Amino acid sequence: MDNGVHAIIANFAPVNLTTAHSLWLAPLCLLLGAVCAWLLYRGSRERNGWGAGMQWTLGALRALAVALIAFFLLEPLVRVQLREVRKPVVVVAHDGSSSLLAIGDSTAFKTAYAERLRKLAEELGDSYEVRPFTYGSAVSEGLDFAQGEGNTDIDQLFRAVYDRFAGTDLGAVVIDGDGIYNRGRDPVLSAERLGVPVFAVELGDTTVYPDLQLRGLEYNRITYLGNDFPVLVRVQAHHLKGRSTRVVITKGGKEMAAKDIAVTGDPYFTEIPLMVKAETAGLQRYTVSLRAIEGEATLANNSQDLFVDVLDDRRKVLLLENAPHPDVAAIAQAMRGIEGYSLEVRTPATFTGKIAGYDLVILHQLPSAQVAMQDLLKQIDERHIPTWTILGQSSDLRQASGPATGIDIQGGRGSYNDVQASVDKNFSLFTLEPEDIRAFERFPPLQVPFGQYALGRSATALMSQRIGAVATAYPLFAFQANAERRTAVTCGEGLWRWRLADMQQGNSTAHFDKLVRQTMQFLALKQDKSRFRVKPAQEYAENEKVGIDAELYNASFEPVNSTEATITLKDEAGNDLAYTFSPNGTGYHLDAGMLPSGRYTWTAGTTLDGERLTAKGEFLVKPLVAERISTVADHTLWQRIAARTNGIAVPPSDMGKIAEAIAERPEMKARSYAHDSFSDLIGLRWLFLPILLLLAAEWFMRRRNGAY
Repeated sequence: MDNGVHAIIANFAPVNLTTAHSLWLAPLCLLLGAVCAWLLYRGSRERNGWGAGMQWTLGALRALAVALIAFFLLEPLVRVQLREVRKPVVVVAHDGSSSLLAIGDSTAFKTAYAERLRKLAEELGDSYEVRPFTYGSAVSEGLDFAQGEGNTDIDQLFRAVYDRFAGTDLGAVVIDGDGIYNRGRDPVLSAERLGVPVFAVELGDTTVYPDLQLRGLEYNRITYLGNDFPVLVRVQAHHLKGRSTRVVITKGGKEMAAKDIAVTGDPYFTEIPLMVKAETAGLQRYTVSLRAIEGEATLANNSQDLFVDVLDDRRKVLLLENAPHPDVAAIAQAMRGIEGYSLEVRTPATFTGKIAGYDLVILHQLPSAQVAMQDLLKQIDERHIPTWTILGQSSDLRQASGPATGIDIQGGRGSYNDVQASVDKNFSLFTLEPEDIRAFERFPPLQVPFGQYALGRSATALMSQRIGAVATAYPLFAFQANAERRTAVTCGEGLWRWRLADMQQGNSTAHFDKLVRQTMQFLALKQDKSRFRVKPAQEYAENEKVGIDAELYNASFEPVNSTEATITLKDEAGNDLAYTFSPNGTGYHLDAGMLPSGRYTWTAGTTLDGERLTAKGEFLVKPLVAERISTVADHTLWQRIAARTNGIAVPPSDMGKIAEAIAERPEMKARSYAHDSFSDLIGLRWLFLPILLLLAAEWFMRRRNGAY
């Protein structure tokens, strides 16, 4: 709880003296002083020719000085009863969102209303401890009338007040706003939890004017070049029945999709599905707009921008088959649901392309003794292309065995076993749900070439062979992830039976398709082997600071940050913004501050050991549109909160009633609190003055009487 600025009045009751050690030791301090004085001045009359009075005076001075010093060793404390008078805390919270300026005179609001609210805070400050805040996307101290907040979270304000002031000191909350919130929970419960009255100033206009609103958009944030992606447009209209408009999606001035809308009700709401073709790779800006209708209250909510990341890096998969087989068709059908992958099916004899252009090669019953493909296998190994080997009756087990695949096979004789799957529940290369595991173990058996199977040292088995009811240690489906290459081996044919069984058991092929998808994603994963890596977020909000991290590695891939790293941002208008990274830990960090909304491309670079290392990419700064969507004030929210907390809700013209209502409440009185305060006596420096005076007086008298 924050009590940092309460008015405090201190009243001191009679002082009580105590010590950290027992006060029964105090007489011993006097005794110690007396003993020291006796030892020092015994026989001094005869030696110095003093009278009895002088001897007793000097002895008393020395005894008191020693006794006081010894008493301080008992750690004496002064206990004082402190009485504080605290004023009740009144929180004054202002809505800093931009929606308050959407309709009406913004200049008058920022001047005349701002002055009235400040005067109310000053008036309350005469009797109460006033704490001003501005709320919106976040809660900040002070009254800010710039109205730059892009979101409104009223619940966050009440929770912040509770965290800082909850308790007997909080007396009331005065809050203004239009009652529109677009972030956080319903604030009514948080307001009630404060346990104090909430007084609301109702801002904004509750009149529903003729208006056409773009209420929201739903779309895929990532798509692939050449694909059509869906955009769902939500449209709302008030007092425009019988009128018509048109929703249009444009990119760079070019119309990509459109549809006419007839407003048939009041109010009217509809959802318009549109399809847009991704024609250009990269982060693309599209504008969704509604054609204006004459008489609309505002056009600010008639358009929104959406940004879609159009990828042009489909993973190319080559499936080489020994001969046509239903397994190949099952894999091809499962891959239809995997966006971002393209499949090409060939035999070694018909393949004429370049193997280097593929991200994954599937070998179905290959290598085989009947098919010559040594050159292809050599190219795959040299280029470290991931492979998925599916063994069958035509496979050459000797060539399929070895460190390259992660499986060692001995004793193959040309026959086969019917083998079902036993799933390793501790498999960790990718995640399977319990229902997936149950489905796999119920699938029919694969035909596995006879032999003795063993895992390589770096291989991991997803499934082991189960022959009848006997679970063996032989791998059935194994994966290997080395630094240079990833491989998988399925030790049997008949995957098409698994897909059929999946459909029969669950009326869906989801389990089989998921297995194929996860296998593809694991094997075809592109690993970042660059030595200079820049890591911005994909999206930033318009009111959010743009922070970018970077990492630099030497030839041994050890992180370093000893050289200067720079980055240049380019906005959509072509303007360049140059920055220099700051070293941070073992890497780099850049705080570029808040940037205008839009798409930014970036190019970063550094030089290490004479080698120029660069990276490039793009990110998005999203505009804040939430405050533009709805401009009709919701005063019923303030009335509900005021009713539940015993406060009142008033228009700005009646703000004076708030001060009167607060003053009339009996609990809004200053409270007096008493508590004990302890002060260490040895910390009071002036107490050393008596000791110094005692010793100085003793020295002066001895000197005057010839003892020195």
